[in-house]
Amino acid sequence: MRFVSPLLKRVVYPAMHYAGWLGRCVPSNGCLVVNYHGVIPPSPYCRHPFLDENLVSSAALQEQLQFLKARYNVIEAETFRGWIGKGDALPPRSVLVTCDDGLQNNLSDMLPILQREGVPCLFFVTGESSGEYPGMVWYEELYHLLEDGEVSYRDVRIVFETDGPDLRDDSLHEKWWSCVMSASRLNAHVRAEKIGLLRSKCRSTAPKMSEGRWMRLNVGELRQLAGSSRMSIGAHTMSHPVLSQCSEDEARREIDECKAELERVLGQAVWAFAYPFGNPATMGTREVDLARQAEFECAFVVGGRTVEPAQRFLLSRTHVTANMSLAEFEAHVSGFHTRLRAAFGAATESWV
Repeated sequence: MRFVSPLLKRVVYPAMHYAGWLGRCVPSNGCLVVNYHGVIPPSPYCRHPFLDENLVSSAALQEQLQFLKARYNVIEAETFRGWIGKGDALPPRSVLVTCDDGLQNNLSDMLPILQREGVPCLFFVTGESSGEYPGMVWYEELYHLLEDGEVSYRDVRIVFETDGPDLRDDSLHEKWWSCVMSASRLNAHVRAEKIGLLRSKCRSTAPKMSEGRWMRLNVGELRQLAGSSRMSIGAHTMSHPVLSQCSEDEARREIDECKAELERVLGQAVWAFAYPFGNPATMGTREVDLARQAEFECAFVVGGRTVEPAQRFLLSRTHVTANMSLAEFEAHVSGFHTRLRAAFGAATESWV
């Protein structure tokens, strides 16, 4: 599949998009869910080639939202809630827009575009945004620490007391992900202390700590976002670990405490949950059971399938990336890309 991907992106999807064929692939029932992570800040911000792959430009977001409004029925989170929980009717070709991680740019850069286009959004934020100084997303800071070179992979392994493989000849990405997996096995408070110890060794991360792109919403900003017309808040764990690496008690705490903290500071029910990273390598049936036990009404994973109420704790979402053309965006949103992958035997493992 990866060998034909350039052909799909540059030839097949554009041809199908402009001919109107992709729109015919949308199922008549169910709901499509689109997922963002935020907007690339305006200049003079310098885009990070790896960590910003989940962010889209303001122009791309506006174009995609206008496309969704023209071709689909974009629904509010409460409408989706009524459908998933009570069986309320949905309009045909319904789409729910979501956004993960609760970065400050969700409020400063993304919200104005959503409001200008009149598009509602369900934002999944971490419970640490219930505080005054939530800081950076820890796994992004960890990448910066390794990338800047003042902290070595060996330093991180020693601090996290991991006996993982020695990846001295592997890429930065592989070393980083190995560290993320190891750090996720720690209690969130212990992890934060250890990352603070690494930070103290690395002077060059200080300017990045002040950039709005890298900081999470604090409690005042979270309340401002939640109070904006047609915007809703969901839970994304307390600190965004790889849940499959957590002990059961720690995974339960991450999920339960996030719901409780967000409800406390917002004064409203938090009924939807998104699993961090959200793929079969990072969560499984245990996490599904924990989300149910926490009394969420539904939970979301990563994928491009149309969702049905019976799948309420494994709801698929189309993950939007930085370099998607509008044609590729439609191929993913319509579900055509996922069905094509399945036909070629390249679909990710199915949920049962």
